[in-house]
Amino acid sequence: MITIFFENNSNHKIDPEIFDPVLQAMNNEKLSSYEEVNLLLADDETVQNLNRKFRGKNSKTDVLSFPSQIPGLPFLGDIIIDTSVADKQKGNCNLEKELQLLFLHAVLHLLGYDHISATQKTVMNDIENQYRKNLNIILGV
Repeated sequence: MITIFFENNSNHKIDPEIFDPVLQAMNNEKLSSYEEVNLLLADDETVQNLNRKFRGKNSKTDVLSFPSQIPGLPFLGDIIIDTSVADKQKGNCNLEKELQLLFLHAVLHLLGYDHISATQKTVMNDIENQYRKNLNIILGV
């Protein structure tokens, strides 16, 4: 399974092991060639600054994904989640479940899925929903 290098710079106390079930649910051939992913939990300001710098959008966002740019390296990429945004958008679930779902979404981006076009969005949503079904058994999402 992929090792998560975890850093929490947010105001929320989060156990990094909550993300392991997501990778277990996604255990497939697309993940087998990777060994590591970086995960940073941060606050609004940090994520907004990164969103402006790398995406040209001066706004808050829930999650950012940066795939590895080095071919052949067993590193999947970087994920940054804004815990404040996640907390506000969690709806009826708890923060940990929302973070798990954002992590799932981000890993799919690192694997090359996107939702820029309608076709891409349909494909990504179908795959994400399948993993959510798998996670429902584990997380009760």
